[in-house]
Amino acid sequence: MENAYNTTDPKKLLELKRLEADSLLDVLRTINHAELKISQLCMIARNVLRAQLGVKKMVFYYQHENGWVEGTRLGFPPLPSSARDELFSIKTLTRVDGDTHPLLNKYKVEQVIPINNRDETTAYFAIADFADTEIEAENDLIFIETIGNILMEAIANKRLFEDKMNSELVSRELEVAATIQKQLLISDFSIFKDIDVFGMNVAHHGIGGDFYDVIQKDDQVTFVCIADVAGKGIAAALLMSNLQANLRALCARFSDLEVIIQELNKILFNITSGEKFVTLFLAKIDIRSQEVTYINAGHNYPIYIHNNANSDLDKGCMILGIMPTLEITSASFRYRPGDILFMYTDGVSEQTNVREEMFGTERILSGLEQYKYGTAKSITENIWHSLKSFSPEAE
Repeated sequence: MENAYNTTDPKKLLELKRLEADSLLDVLRTINHAELKISQLCMIARNVLRAQLGVKKMVFYYQHENGWVEGTRLGFPPLPSSARDELFSIKTLTRVDGDTHPLLNKYKVEQVIPINNRDETTAYFAIADFADTEIEAENDLIFIETIGNILMEAIANKRLFEDKMNSELVSRELEVAATIQKQLLISDFSIFKDIDVFGMNVAHHGIGGDFYDVIQKDDQVTFVCIADVAGKGIAAALLMSNLQANLRALCARFSDLEVIIQELNKILFNITSGEKFVTLFLAKIDIRSQEVTYINAGHNYPIYIHNNANSDLDKGCMILGIMPTLEITSASFRYRPGDILFMYTDGVSEQTNVREEMFGTERILSGLEQYKYGTAKSITENIWHSLKSFSPEAE
């Protein structure tokens, strides 16, 4: 069979190059489809080399995050790991011989074509039975290397596309999760007639482990709670929703705060095996006796303002979830109309500005003093605006 490249006629050579360029253009058009899998891209490259160059034996490996992957194979048996190691040690276009590459030579590999990108080898073609003359082989090797570069660019684009799609999917899932979490938190506080109460939650990543709740047991007793699950994101949010559901069930079943906290701690410990913890403040407000009983389980001290004097509500127990049982102390006090109970998480007090200063409890106290004659809603929102003004650029 006459070798088409065995000519010095410039018109014939130009026509051959044009045909090669058309083939490469067809490859580019074909593989740049987002719906194609990497295995399909490799199959296209194999078919082009077999049809265009008559390659009878080839194997293509590409680098993946977990190591080298066989993309496609034709004519060769599966190469053992020892032969693959020999292949992956080659960094330049190499003609295989028995002295320098005995294992590849054993499997009749004739040429190794590394596909390099910025001094890093990202893929390999090992080929045999592909050309009849040296001139044809030289031209074919250039074409194969070009196909390899196009293929690796397509694989890289495919990965970027998949990463983008996965990222968008995660973002959509987080948006749904954030919506569900917001629905779990009370937003209509008008249902509480005997106390003026308001709360808000702004999660750092749109979703997290901080939560508040107001649980009306009956006409006389209302529980108020604020908690902070260790960690951020989905894991903390899942634990938070579990904690909230169990807390509501316990408050419906029991009236004794110590029993509620002890049972809640057991549930958390069984779920997390002591590897996650929760800080929590729970208060029971008795409307008839105007008495507040509370337990602080390692949470930021809520601030109670009475007769223009403030105090920290610090009595209680250690954080929840790290020990199977707790030693608990509760505390009680009488309240009067106009008194304020302000609860918050460390997301407020530890918020930093560009100078790396923390918002701190002093600014909270200053805000409470300034806005103490407002409603629960106006006080909370004014503290929030103060926080945003303190660190406008920070999350």
